[in-house]
Amino acid sequence: MIARPPQYSPLVWALMLALDVLPWPWGERILAGVFVVKSFVQVSKLRGALRWASARSAGRRDRWRLALATCAHHGRAVARSAIVGLRDPATLLPFLVLRGEEHLRSASGGVILLGFHLGMPNNDVALRLMGHRVRWLGGRRIRGLWTRPAWQPYLDQRDDLVIVKGPGARGGVLRRACRALLDGETLYVTADGAGREAFRVPLPGAPMVVRTGWVTLREHAGATVLPVLAHREGSSHVVTIHPPLPADLVASAAALGRLLEEYARHFPEQCYTLAFPRLRAASARAA
Repeated sequence: MIARPPQYSPLVWALMLALDVLPWPWGERILAGVFVVKSFVQVSKLRGALRWASARSAGRRDRWRLALATCAHHGRAVARSAIVGLRDPATLLPFLVLRGEEHLRSASGGVILLGFHLGMPNNDVALRLMGHRVRWLGGRRIRGLWTRPAWQPYLDQRDDLVIVKGPGARGGVLRRACRALLDGETLYVTADGAGREAFRVPLPGAPMVVRTGWVTLREHAGATVLPVLAHREGSSHVVTIHPPLPADLVASAAALGRLLEEYARHFPEQCYTLAFPRLRAASARAA
């Protein structure tokens, strides 16, 4: 029996293990429906989804449709974060799409791929599957079903820069990350993870809190910062790499504001961490 990661409740984890026996993507689809039903039991979550939807939809029917779609996408994202039903990378690879690859190929020196807890999870792994050498910088990854041997070449945490709790531990990892960037490597970092707040991006419904970690790394290593946003199109996991951010922090904040507003306008149902405050707090602790 695979040990339950603490991020999942016993009931959800038992359901995920049961759904894992089904061919992909049936487990994801069923868990999406379960999360919709669950929102009527966990009323605070439904209220959060409706608050988020109210800021983006005028009609009552549209608000409910968006709120339920947000709950459903959360279920899909949870299933994908634990690769429910995905026995090996070959199953997922045909459904991975990379846009804006030219921005990564044209970047010189160290590169920070700046991700967000929006849309689809595990974008660093998706990039590795598509042939890019990317190191993860952040909290320890939820293991779950990732222990399958077929996934290990794409999830070898010996090459990742995992931030753990403890005196001086974070500083030591950041120094190693800075050295990796100076050596020309590519790091995937979440902008809305742990750490001190750098600035907030105002969005209708909820702000996006951006942290300082990547800012510090850019200042010390002179790295190029490429924002990365991912979304689901049908069964496809689409990863989009955007042009580099300006060196000035104020200009960077403005550029990220435009990107995130456009994302929220096109994919509001996939902004589940903005809709659910508890998830925003959990993302900050885990990343």
